Amino acid sequence: MKNIITIAALLTFLASAGPLKAAGEFGLKASEAQTAPAASAPAALEKIFVESPGVPAHGYTQSERKSMTGHNSGLEKSAAKSLYLKSLEGQYRPFADYEKTGYLIMSADFNFDSGPGKLEMARNLPADATLVIFSETADASVKERVLKAYETVLPRARIKVIALPNAAMGFWARDGIPVPVFSNEGKFGVVDAVYGHRFEPDAEIARLFNSGLEKHEFYFEGGNFKANAAGDCVMINHGAHIRIPDDIFSGLYGCRQMIRLPFVDGIGHVDEHVSFISDKVIVTDLAAYKDILQGKGFTVHMLPKPSGPYETYANSLIMDGKVIVPVFGRATDEQALAVYRGLGLKATGAPSNSLSNKGQGSLHCITMVYPKVSAKELMKALGGEEY
Repeated sequence: MKNIITIAALLTFLASAGPLKAAGEFGLKASEAQTAPAASAPAALEKIFVESPGVPAHGYTQSERKSMTGHNSGLEKSAAKSLYLKSLEGQYRPFADYEKTGYLIMSADFNFDSGPGKLEMARNLPADATLVIFSETADASVKERVLKAYETVLPRARIKVIALPNAAMGFWARDGIPVPVFSNEGKFGVVDAVYGHRFEPDAEIARLFNSGLEKHEFYFEGGNFKANAAGDCVMINHGAHIRIPDDIFSGLYGCRQMIRLPFVDGIGHVDEHVSFISDKVIVTDLAAYKDILQGKGFTVHMLPKPSGPYETYANSLIMDGKVIVPVFGRATDEQALAVYRGLGLKATGAPSNSLSNKGQGSLHCITMVYPKVSAKELMKALGGEEY
């Protein structure tokens, strides 16, 4: 019998078709300076920006949190003793948000008034990158709806629409989409955890390729993972995530060090409060985090903190020198944009009032960015089927 955990093994996806290889055969073994929010969607798009049923608010109920913590606690000791994890240390590194963007991945749903923000992110997509929109069913009408929405800012040829099971539960794409990594040889791969809202694209990989799937079995969300290309990783030590041993992050995610920050507010994800601008430069909106991170050798710049309970300027999306920043129609919006511009980024605001205060998340939470790899590799990594 395997260890209580099974280990993610989704790297070196070959461009040629064929079944997935055994774990040991993979690289992984087992618009500028806007001071106001983007304009609201045109009237013609209002019917497209409809809210879909079943999309959850960010975070979990108290009962769900208790269950996940118990689950992770039960796995903790076995993971810490894993020789397999130890054997992986130093072989991989994380993909950093500020690195070259190949794909911007988002749900087809527009809940929590996310339509204008999604359009603004698509509008700022790098010229050689591809927008990937996922929905639950391979339906021509869904594809046409998506293309009509995004063709206002992006040519149809740069948009891929794919099907992923249980996609409505994957609205918070950063949490459920597998986390990208690189091997020491530069091979692209992904690491998958168990997601509490049961959006599991990895299961589709196993089905499509008629193969087993290995991954770690801890509950974990990608929104609580920030890293630079050097392997410095940051998370909030909160809830079920407290019970995940550092061996998981050093062995699978390529972390040379895991910095565990104390929980302060929000839902307990690091992308609410911290963002890497480069290997050594970080922005945050919490003074306590600034002190800790500076003590680790980083240069840390302070963002203002807006007044809403889930509002944050740190939950931004960086793509090739551009940053799309959540804005709320507050006096602090311009201050936040100025911080990013002062760090050399082209800053654009995107409205996040409902997304943050009702959905309890923001722009970074509803996206996943992958590096530039072949589309076939991407489909394998996501376990998706293109419409």
